[in-house]
Amino acid sequence: MIRPLPDDLSRGDLFVRFRLRGKGDAGEKSGRLLPEGEILSEDGSRHGVGEIFWLPPVRPGKIVAVGLNDRGHALEMGKALPAEPLLFLKAPSSLGASGESVIYPAVSSRVDFEGEIALVIGERADHVPPAEARRHLFGICAANDITARDLQNRDVQYTRAKSFPGFCPIGPAILVGERPDGRSVRTWLNGVLKQDGCETDQIFRWESLISYISHMMPLETGDIVLTGTYRGIGPMSIGDTVTVSVEGCGPPLESRIVSDPHPALFTIWPGQTSQQS
Repeated sequence: MIRPLPDDLSRGDLFVRFRLRGKGDAGEKSGRLLPEGEILSEDGSRHGVGEIFWLPPVRPGKIVAVGLNDRGHALEMGKALPAEPLLFLKAPSSLGASGESVIYPAVSSRVDFEGEIALVIGERADHVPPAEARRHLFGICAANDITARDLQNRDVQYTRAKSFPGFCPIGPAILVGERPDGRSVRTWLNGVLKQDGCETDQIFRWESLISYISHMMPLETGDIVLTGTYRGIGPMSIGDTVTVSVEGCGPPLESRIVSDPHPALFTIWPGQTSQQS
């Protein structure tokens, strides 16, 4: 059984989980991504990136996300700046890995990318002050808070729009023991830069977010906090590739958008009229 998070890593290590090509589930491993690009597995074996498929580097019990945490993003959405963090949950089943395809739900007519920094919780956080947040942080990684924007605008809650399978790709590596402070976050759509933000642009800093959330629900080992996206979000189409890079966090996170093999909801739910074009 794979531990939720290893305890034998050093600050600055890039922790990864992966599956060996052609090995199925039996090939699932974890280890460190070395500076020269090889992966050193926990069992001492070495693998080239071409030999593996990335897995999500952590399997969270819950994914807590923060909305409208960038002034520029709030402005482009036509929303007032929040007086306190705007929280929502993404289903753990929305988790995805770098290199995996993301299905464009047939029920949606607009699906957006949202590049951001994910906090990975190391030590349980329950009613912690901001000054103690750092000791509860295992590390950081890139994330894409994919959103069915038309469904988000229709619903009171964000759950449906945020929780389709694959709508939370993360990784491929966790930067261990480091903080988000001052790190750049960039998102490309088909190689064209769309988002170019910095953690310092955020309204609520990461220490405050861990503290705030921990006063409502304990953050457990392996949980993820998505700290919020930046100005420049936009729609994706079937066939597009979206790439998210967080400064210092290793290889970029990459996802390809593919068509939905399932029928749209309007074919089974009376009164539903929206359809992907």
